[in-house]
Amino acid sequence: MFVVLRCVEPEKKRSAKRRQKKLIEHSSPVAYPTVNGLPFYTLDVLNGRNGIDWESVCRKCGRYSFRIVAPRSVYLPDGGRLIRFLPSSAAALFVFNTAFEVLKAVSAAPDSFCITVTDRSAAVCSKICSLLPLCSVVRVITSCPERYSEAVREAFDRFGASLIVRPLYEPTQKPETVICCDGCANPSMSGAAVFSAKHSGFGALRFSCGGIRLSERHEKIIPADIESIDFCSAVTELCGSSEYKNSVFCETEISCMKCSDPSPEKCLACYCGGAFERR
Repeated sequence: MFVVLRCVEPEKKRSAKRRQKKLIEHSSPVAYPTVNGLPFYTLDVLNGRNGIDWESVCRKCGRYSFRIVAPRSVYLPDGGRLIRFLPSSAAALFVFNTAFEVLKAVSAAPDSFCITVTDRSAAVCSKICSLLPLCSVVRVITSCPERYSEAVREAFDRFGASLIVRPLYEPTQKPETVICCDGCANPSMSGAAVFSAKHSGFGALRFSCGGIRLSERHEKIIPADIESIDFCSAVTELCGSSEYKNSVFCETEISCMKCSDPSPEKCLACYCGGAFERR
């Protein structure tokens, strides 16, 4: 469970401003359900001339004051009484889901390239075997190899394949797609096609992903200045809901500028086919 802060600008007319201030001062967090999970709350806060009344916000949020989803332009006060939620495992899922959908659309020969998943905390271990029908070589870079033991067994039993699990990344000779679930891209990936939720400077071909499409009912209550990845990750991680666990990023920025109308599928197909220049 968590609280979404909905920042409200003050009314311009004096009488309307007084009514608005009174209503917000006496308001309480409003609960909304999630699919198969715990509810979350929204709280309207007045962002007036003197800023936000953080004492009131902290009091109203109560035990959920350490699980706050707020616009990134709003700075929560120092001191630790209010703590902003930061996406972790759910963001890894969204990167994996996005790369997986692109790879399925490419339909490259399974032995023409390899896939590496960087997943230090083993956030996507339950999904890793879905890559095996797409590529003959799948590698995982993780700090938690024991959490991948079941996936290793599944890879052999279901596909007769060996899932390669390593602690450190090393480049390969083949064209390589790196699904950077943990954001740990590094200079040694300079010849790879890299999917990441961040704007990574590494990779011969870079896919910088962002933006999650909210459900229709959530679009009505979540302000546009709330980052969708923050909200969807909170629903997944803090409410235990399955509503967004299979979501993909709806915006993908591609580093390649060779095509007039590039798409992730076309660019990755070009790269895997060897037509794209690798460093």
